Amino acid sequence: MPQVYINPITKEKATILKTSEQTNGTYTLIEVKLQPGGGNPIHFHEQFTEHFFPQEGILGVHYLGKEILLKPNEDFKVPLLDVHRFYNPNDQPIIFRAKLEPGQPDFENFMAVLFGLVRDGKTFSKNQIPYNPFHAFLLFDWGDTQVDHFIFRLFKPLISLLVTLSRKLGYEKRLLQKYKNQ
Repeated sequence: MPQVYINPITKEKATILKTSEQTNGTYTLIEVKLQPGGGNPIHFHEQFTEHFFPQEGILGVHYLGKEILLKPNEDFKVPLLDVHRFYNPNDQPIIFRAKLEPGQPDFENFMAVLFGLVRDGKTFSKNQIPYNPFHAFLLFDWGDTQVDHFIFRLFKPLISLLVTLSRKLGYEKRLLQKYKNQ
């Protein structure tokens, strides 16, 4: 049965159609219903490529400073380390699929926990930052959503240590027990 997550702030609905486990680690396949104006910030990934497939409506992809508008039956693959974001440029909701290669069980955890924390009112602002910094460190690690900014690069080693501390303090286990497969 697919795992469905709804973000009450962005009104984004994400359905994991194929988990990394189901594909023997080859890929994770997610279907997203995105509201008008919805999208994510500029970022890049170190651990997986992101391949976009619009299903209904036009999907906007900002890629290396260029705007790409994808229609159904078109696709676009973002290689490792390339700066990008996706967004809905339409006045109606859109549906697209994203294939993450290789499979990303951590990103699956990221979606389950972030959307759960938002639903439970445990984040602040429309940026959906958890009140608990240990939760934020784990989400940062699971999502592999990197920001190309000198402050981010400066603090990345410290964040890695705080991720380890979050795990040792039991936050990872508690978050996964509460939000995974809800």
